[in-house]
Amino acid sequence: MKAKSIPGLLALALLAACGPAQKVEVGPYTVTLIEKNIYQIMDCNSENPPGPSMLVKENEHTNNCADMYLVVGSKEALLIDLSNPITWADNAAESLRALVAERVKGKPLTITFTHNHPDHIGMLPAFEGDPDIRYAVQESDFGRILDRFPEAQRRFYDEGEIFDLGDLKVEAILVPGHTVGSMVFLVQGHDLLFTGDAVGSGNGVWIFGTSNFGDYVWAVPHLIEVLEERGVNEDRLRIYGGHYWQNPANDVLHMDYLRDMKTLCDMIEAGTAPSEPYGPAMMRLNTNFYHGTAIVTCNDEQIAQFCSQYDEKFAYRDADVVFRQIDEHTWAGCGHLVYNESVYVVEGDERALVIDAGTFMPHLDKAVAALTGKPVIMALTHGHGDHVGGIDCFPEVWLNMADAGMIPDYEGEKKALEDGQVIDLGGRKIEVLYTPGHTSGSVTFFDKEHHYGFSGDAFGSTNLLLFTDFKTLVNTCTRTADYMQKNGITKLYPGHYGGNNAETLQRVLDEKKMAQEVLSGKRKGTPDSGSNGLNSYVQYNGVTIRYNEPDALK
Repeated sequence: MKAKSIPGLLALALLAACGPAQKVEVGPYTVTLIEKNIYQIMDCNSENPPGPSMLVKENEHTNNCADMYLVVGSKEALLIDLSNPITWADNAAESLRALVAERVKGKPLTITFTHNHPDHIGMLPAFEGDPDIRYAVQESDFGRILDRFPEAQRRFYDEGEIFDLGDLKVEAILVPGHTVGSMVFLVQGHDLLFTGDAVGSGNGVWIFGTSNFGDYVWAVPHLIEVLEERGVNEDRLRIYGGHYWQNPANDVLHMDYLRDMKTLCDMIEAGTAPSEPYGPAMMRLNTNFYHGTAIVTCNDEQIAQFCSQYDEKFAYRDADVVFRQIDEHTWAGCGHLVYNESVYVVEGDERALVIDAGTFMPHLDKAVAALTGKPVIMALTHGHGDHVGGIDCFPEVWLNMADAGMIPDYEGEKKALEDGQVIDLGGRKIEVLYTPGHTSGSVTFFDKEHHYGFSGDAFGSTNLLLFTDFKTLVNTCTRTADYMQKNGITKLYPGHYGGNNAETLQRVLDEKKMAQEVLSGKRKGTPDSGSNGLNSYVQYNGVTIRYNEPDALK
């Protein structure tokens, strides 16, 4: 006879006491009714409870129980995840097929996954060979193991996919970080969210690597924003993770957990999050950062690497933009859709200037209001889509009118920026210099007192896309270099700021040199099959200029 540990049995007992309290064991699984036609399936039973337990001869054993979720609509059914590969029971595959079939009752079944880790796809063999099963997978997570899903039975999907099951609809929301393609699933109208390991299960979300943390700090506010937009009742929201047993409270998670997680991510970026060693170290995970109910488990050196990408201090983040502070009254913001597309907030005594508006920043006005309470002037360096995505938040926008045609759908007032125009913010003046080349209406904003400027894509952030011609670029570089030398300008914050790619006087002069040499025939371009109609490029001193030949040579 096997002896179970008190913690393991307690977890099952508390599980039985939650919600509708309809629980049954089927082979190695415990099936709990969450609400009508929605089930939690755990790969555990009374003989092998979740968590650590003591078996015969006092040998310690841990069942890192993973959870599946079955949603049965009036027309179709959806099974989310396939648990650990169960080797401790001979009837695991047969039992899983039987318990699913009993509840699905012949309806078409789609299997999908929160992510690709082995403890969430482990029972895939139970359904292999069944031609009636359909698989829906996220390509970035499953591209390398597609051979496990018959081509005729699989399909890819992206965020926003609605699994229409009839009377129940389940929405997929992308929450990368734990993996690059982690998905969570919202049962619309039921305030139920199934998250796998995307936000952890209450005892820490594991984040592997610098880039993964970079994804995660965007993903958490994005998830909160989507839930708010869907009208989820925050008091009723129930979040079921991928390992229910790991939550010390033995309960579902709630919206306050996500808000704690958002605050924790902000604190980690700001360098203010409490931490403690995590052990034993697994897969280089060595540190727990914590706040409230939230824990992020990661590698401290990788987090330090992420936080050191920018010299500027973290100030604010939402789902679309992160702001870091350049100085007391100036902030650099970056989106995450098009190479750190940048937004700048420049504050004076009486008003603030917002320069550019990202790719998709529908709440940019609120983000700016978190930094400054001053009235705002919205201005553009140029009219491309990755710099105008938040202008609808503002009743008017200033730009050089040569680019006005690029924002035909803007319903506010377009105001003309002129070469040499001075924008008085009260105690701080910003001067406009006409710098065409990237577009016909590109401008650069200069703060002579602080010896820096904001140049958008005029000089390319190391990769200039020249949509006009080299003669125009020579004139722009000449005027800009003269202005910088005359006024002691040391750097230009670019349109895609990555922390280490500010434009300098030397870069402006290098681009002038390249342009002159192309025009003279001294420098020949290399053919390029790139996009945007640009078919050639030249490179020098770490800078690339992409252009169209022959148009740019006229």
